[in-house]
Parts: sequence; C-alpha cells; structure tokens
Amino acid sequence: MLLRWIRWISVVCFVWLIWVGWALLEPLHSGNGHEQIEVPQGSTLFGVTAELGRHGVISSTVAVLLYEHIFARHQKIYAGYYHLRSDMNVMDLVTMLTEPSGGQIQRLTVVEGETLNQIVQALHLLQMQGSLAQNEVVDPEQWRKSLLPDERSLEGWLAPDTYAYVPGMSALSLVRMMVEHQRKRLGAVWQDRAPDLPYHRPEDLLTMASLVEKETGQADERPHIAGVFVNRLNMHWRLQTDPSVIYGMGAAYRGVLHHQDLLKPSPWNTYQIDGLPPTPISMPGLAALLASAHPVSSKDMYFVARGDGTHVFSQTLAEQNAAIDRYMKHHHSE
Repeated sequence: MLLRWIRWISVVCFVWLIWVGWALLEPLHSGNGHEQIEVPQGSTLFGVTAELGRHGVISSTVAVLLYEHIFARHQKIYAGYYHLRSDMNVMDLVTMLTEPSGGQIQRLTVVEGETLNQIVQALHLLQMQGSLAQNEVVDPEQWRKSLLPDERSLEGWLAPDTYAYVPGMSALSLVRMMVEHQRKRLGAVWQDRAPDLPYHRPEDLLTMASLVEKETGQADERPHIAGVFVNRLNMHWRLQTDPSVIYGMGAAYRGVLHHQDLLKPSPWNTYQIDGLPPTPISMPGLAALLASAHPVSSKDMYFVARGDGTHVFSQTLAEQNAAIDRYMKHHHSE
C-alpha cells in the first residue's frame, strides 16, 4: 500500500514538473501594448507575473506562480522598465527580473532633472562601448520626428527611471521606451489633476514639472514651488526662474548666472517672456508631475534659495528682497 502511494506521488510530481517546465519555456505573448513593462520599487516576482497573467502576457499563470511560490518566492527582483522581446519565454523573464545583470540584460538609469543633451551623451557613450547598436546615428531630431512629430523637442519626454535593454538594441528603441513611459505617466497625472490650473494641454503640465524639477532640491517643497509658479501664471506675472535662463544659454553658461544674462532675449528666458517656455527644460520625474498637477494653495508669489536645497517663500516683494539680501548675494554677480 505504501509503495503504491509512493509511486502515485512520484507520478504526480513528475507530471507537475513537466507541466511547470513547459510553462516556463512557453513564449511570452507580449503584443497588444505589452512590449514594455514597468516594475516599481518594492515589487515581488509573484506580483509581477500575476499581473502579466491578467494581461495575457503569460498563459500558464498557475504553473508559473506555483514554481515561484516553491522555488523563488524570496528572490529579489530589480525595479526598472523592461522591454519584452518576441523570442523570450517565461524563464527568460524570471532571469531578467531576478539577476542583477539579467543574463545579458543591461540597465540605464535616467535621473530626474537630466536634460536631453545629457541623455544623448550617455546613449552615444553606450554605443561607442558596444552596448547599443553601432550602425545607428545618434540623432535626437530624427527621434523626435519619428516619436513625437508634433512636439518641438524630446526635452521632458524621456521619463526618469531605470531601463533594461539587450546589448545591440538600437538607441531609438530605448528612447521609445522612455517616451512611452512618460506619455503613460503624463496621461494619468493629467486626468487626475486639480481643477482650474492654468494649463491648456498636457504638454503645459510637463513643462511646468520640468521647471519644478530643476528648482527643487528638497522633495517636499515641489508642490509649494509649483504653487508659486501657478500663482504667477494666474496673475499674468513672468515666472522669472533661473534654470530656464540657464537652459536657454546652453553652452554659454559657465556655472555662474550674471545679471546681464537675465536681460538677454531667449525663448527660455522667463525674465523676458510671458508664460511658460516653449519646451520643458529637463526630464521631470513622477513626483514633479504630481506636484505640478496638485500645487500647494497659498498666496506666495516669490521664493529664493537658501543655498542648502531649501527655499524661503514670500508673499510680497519687500519680503522677497529681504530674503535675497540674506541668501542670494553669492548667486548673482553684477
């Protein structure tokens, strides 16, 4: 009797292993908008594969979840934005998510506040190192025409995050992942924005978020900075934000912003133009987007940096001038 039970259990285990093995080798169904997946910080392998099962990317979800529950439930997975190739199977996906190097997978991190020029330089370096396809011209203007033909620039549209890619992948494919990620974020934030904000289109929110990103050294001040900018727009005041001037100066900026720089005409000189600049000035992260969509309600019209990453906020010009006298003497050279 005992021998019969052992044989029966052995057969069941063998069938189970065959079933699980087949499930792990099954190709992913990564079409229908699921060619890229986002894995946030704190995600579990169990949660990610369950979500992919709900979207039909993985067919045999139960078998995969059983495998993970028994063999891989405590495996760490690495946050990032991943591209699912058509030749990948479920085991390839598990390897990609759980190994620091992801097998052959490499990762590029776009940091909040980086500019298009900085990211283009990073992509060019990866290409020179052989990590990205070398038979491709790194040309952001051509990428813009391909991915965002209605926009003036790719600035602001490459979402800060960590991106996984296969060596030999084209830079355009990597940039497309970034753009789609930012589109998704911006669309969700735009739909959930506070009422009566002075933005006419989602692109205005993106531009505002880029200003907030560059002005803010203290994360919890982002909504307050956004609130001041919104107040100024509502009052038809110029934004007068230094990072936009610096962005417009390009290579002419040498690390110090002089008073005469504020007087020079530029599409991005918010001391000289009304309203928002014509494009974003950096790549804003999700926190800056949310702050710009839900700014603090206050009567503050000014702020000045203390020099430690925080700001002094003021309602009147007299208060602002006093703060400038105290904190900004070393920022501008006459």
